[in-house]
Amino acid sequence: MSALDIGIRNDASKIWLFDYDLTLYGEEERFVLNSLDHRIAEFVQKTVGGTFDRATEIRKDYLVRFGTTLAGLMAMNGTQPDDFFDFIHEPEYLIYPKVAPEKLSLLQSLKGRRYVFTNGRGDWSRAGMAHMQIDSAIEDVFDLRMMNWEGKPHASAYEKMEKWLVSHGLLAPKTSDKSQIVLLEDSLRNLEPAHERGWTTVLVNPNIQAPAWVDFHIPHLLNLREKLIESSD
Repeated sequence: MSALDIGIRNDASKIWLFDYDLTLYGEEERFVLNSLDHRIAEFVQKTVGGTFDRATEIRKDYLVRFGTTLAGLMAMNGTQPDDFFDFIHEPEYLIYPKVAPEKLSLLQSLKGRRYVFTNGRGDWSRAGMAHMQIDSAIEDVFDLRMMNWEGKPHASAYEKMEKWLVSHGLLAPKTSDKSQIVLLEDSLRNLEPAHERGWTTVLVNPNIQAPAWVDFHIPHLLNLREKLIESSD
């Protein structure tokens, strides 16, 4: 039986990458994402016209076809990314996650380096983490701007993440073993390219079954404790 069959070794070599939406905050706070999705649909409606219901259908279609709604808007409607994010990130229209001291404790217990790897612009996840009061446990946010606006699950997003880690001395150049990168995600589609690159994959989702290639499956971020093997490093 391999170490991966048993658990994730919690040591200083690990690079912990967290998706933000429905990962750092869970399914029980889906209303947070719903508030953002509503605002995205309003931007789509403003861009393409028609009813709000039709804009919601287009939002979902772009998400499926292009990976993110923004990618669809850029390809089909010539949208400028910052115009999109400036509109959808207006704080007065959004809901943020609740204070999460248990998550702060968990994140602080993780050895190694801790980052957010998100398809959003960084101000959304930073604001949410500040509301949760977990921001002190996350070193930085690798956001959609840093991916040149082409996010997960596009291969280029993971390539750019790896290059950034190499540039910061956290990943050896041209290494064949990338299992020290641990990606926690609620989306199987976004985990699959990470698996193909040799990253350790953790599905954080209570509502779907994990295929055999997923290394670990937990219903909620706090369940990560159950998968950790403590190290003296």
